[in-house]
Amino acid sequence: MNVSPKVLLVTPPFTQLNTPYPAMMYLKGFLNTKGVDSVQVDLSLEVILEIFSSRGLHELFQQVAAREIRLSGNARRIFALQEEYERTIDAVMAFLQGRNRTLAYSICESYFLPRASRFE
Repeated sequence: MNVSPKVLLVTPPFTQLNTPYPAMMYLKGFLNTKGVDSVQVDLSLEVILEIFSSRGLHELFQQVAAREIRLSGNARRIFALQEEYERTIDAVMAFLQGRNRTLAYSICESYFLPRASRFE
């Protein structure tokens, strides 16, 4: 039995956060035209989705709390709103990924999202 190998294409973390890194898509498309089975993984996306989750934010807040770090006034405010950030982040990330379009109405209301000092 002749089995062609599967190729794993990995985009390293923090290559390009605001949009998918196009080179991997082009390479995957080229491999498809040659009949090469391939899988694409974007570690930037994986890392961001891990950090910007209720669990990820909770761990981040715990790490900061465990250290004696001098926080700015805005950082202290964010810390005070920790529960609000953890409560809303999963829904917001689903919205940003197009998985919860109805959340737009709630986001537009001033009560839904926690607000750091910029909004004053």
